Amino acid sequence: MATVTELQIRRDKLLERLESLQTRVSYGDKTVQYDLTQAREALDLLDREIARSGGSRRITRHVRVRSDKDL
Repeated sequence: MATVTELQIRRDKLLERLESLQTRVSYGDKTVQYDLTQAREALDLLDREIARSGGSRRITRHVRVRSDKDL
């Protein structure tokens, strides 16, 4: 299992690549449309791994309900 630092480095590199990718390339009379869904899914996966490994803490919220009437 990779550490949080390694996962963050991978995420940063993937984000740089994703920002530099083009969705449409034209050459002469031909045009190719690329789908960047896989790159975005990989970025989401890395974000989840970082969160699960302790990169960010979850916020725990408690809701207390008080009423004079029966619920």
